Amino acid sequence: MSGYKRAPPQDRPVPNSLTSLVARDSSISAAASEDRGDGEASQWNPVSKWLEPVEVPGLTLFDIHRNPRRASSDESARVRVQLKVLSPEFHCSVCLSYIKNTRIVKECLHRFCNDCIEKCLRIGMRECPQCRIHIPSRRCLRPDVNFDNLIKSIYGDIEKLEKYEEEEVARANKRTISDRKNRGVLQRNMQKNKRRNAASAENNTGARANYSGAAASSSSIVGLKESPLIDFILRRHPQETVVDRLRREYIRTSQDITVENLKVFLGKKLGYSQYPHFQILTTAGEKTVALPDDITLVLIRRDICDNPDSELIIYYRIFPH
Repeated sequence: MSGYKRAPPQDRPVPNSLTSLVARDSSISAAASEDRGDGEASQWNPVSKWLEPVEVPGLTLFDIHRNPRRASSDESARVRVQLKVLSPEFHCSVCLSYIKNTRIVKECLHRFCNDCIEKCLRIGMRECPQCRIHIPSRRCLRPDVNFDNLIKSIYGDIEKLEKYEEEEVARANKRTISDRKNRGVLQRNMQKNKRRNAASAENNTGARANYSGAAASSSSIVGLKESPLIDFILRRHPQETVVDRLRREYIRTSQDITVENLKVFLGKKLGYSQYPHFQILTTAGEKTVALPDDITLVLIRRDICDNPDSELIIYYRIFPH
């Protein structure tokens, strides 16, 4: 590599900040060659993409001359790292669970559960499951007690943690199934109310009932516009215990208000900052339906309620997702 000379790539021109540095170092190397009188060409750094001489083998000029990072003088300083960033390091790549009774491969320093790596060796897989390096025998494995203690100090009892995570997954799946059922009930009620409204229009029994509770025949009066307001009752769910009830449950507001707007209103009114945790519900027949965030009050009255002329009651509760 002593006579190796590398030119800068064609599609990556030398920056101006490095051009002067290259010229300076080239002149220094040329002068050094002339002083030696050996006529040899300048020695270019083989580990660099740019034309620069070798000052320290294995290092580029940037590595040599860059400013070092300042050390912290605070001995009590700590670096915070989110646990989810480190979590993959504590999982076995074979069983995808937390590493138990850690065994480390001497050749590559990858860690696995003792049962997992021994099973791999027992079935004839004489290589690391992660990097495929050859493992001749069990003598290439050794226990890593410090790593086991580290996992225990961070997570505590691993068996309890895994049981808790399994329960969380089961609850999440249950909520997903429940949400799908609620959406199905919501769609059926919307279709049923649309058919009812279409039949009412065909019978010419009057204009569609307005959403403020006025009589259906009121729209037949010439020049009378439909009210943009809607009346409803916003009531705490009977099973809710985290937040209080509203002092005034009877509300009159715009019919274009969405469920998400109601959540923001409840969060400010009840002093609960995590307003997305609110769940807004209403009754459709004998079932309780969770309402999506983008649905408006006018659609709730028209398409979900069994009787659009009846009093609209909406419930709220805390239900973190």
